[in-house]
Amino acid sequence: MIGIIRAEFIKLKRLHILLIGMIGMSFPAILSIFTQKVTIPEKQIRNFDFTTLFNHTVWNSTTIFMPVIFTLMGGYLINLEYKNDTLKNLSTIPISFPRLIYGKLIAMSIISILLGYYSYFITLIVGSITGLTVPDLTPLLKGFKQMTVLSLCTYISVLPIIVFTSRKQDAFMGGVVVSFLFGYFSMFIKNATLRSIYPILAGLTIIRFDTNQYMNTSGSGSFIISLITMAILLLLTNLLIIMSYSGNAHT
Repeated sequence: MIGIIRAEFIKLKRLHILLIGMIGMSFPAILSIFTQKVTIPEKQIRNFDFTTLFNHTVWNSTTIFMPVIFTLMGGYLINLEYKNDTLKNLSTIPISFPRLIYGKLIAMSIISILLGYYSYFITLIVGSITGLTVPDLTPLLKGFKQMTVLSLCTYISVLPIIVFTSRKQDAFMGGVVVSFLFGYFSMFIKNATLRSIYPILAGLTIIRFDTNQYMNTSGSGSFIISLITMAILLLLTNLLIIMSYSGNAHT
């Protein structure tokens, strides 16, 4: 399994999809600053500091960018095996196709966390360039912790979409569309319990993110229910892999 994961990282060095992911993860912070600048003065946030910037970046990442980027990259990595006709080659080596899929998904989980770190540092750079001041280290440490956990939770939330839409060659782009809608519709769920159940928002509950400013609701979701949601998504992903790929290239 370690060899498969290492191979995926070696492949990424030669693929433009990594660059696309990095560019995409630069936008949450940039969009946060841009929105603040173009908003009419009456709607602008008076004390726009690093804390506010991190909160905006977390919200934009969760509802727009992360679901799309993670689904695009994860689906692309799996789709390579169809394009490169790996199914035939696996008959000559002791690796089953399901094992290969697991390796790719684990590699993508590491990439998702690294992209979360990348987005965090981009936020620092964007904030510094635009002249935001940091009163103390608290918002920096909180932002780092939140981006780490949120990246993994958001990736887990789209895992079933990645696996389900990657069963056929080039079908993963449909998953990208589904993930976009998945994130977009999360903005309209205000009930605290539903936010703990809805996969995209469960990650926000886990990091204790205050959604009041973004969803006009201050009710806190359930941390336990959100963790259960993540566990169910991992179980569902495992079942989809078993059902979809167990008959391929069995060794």
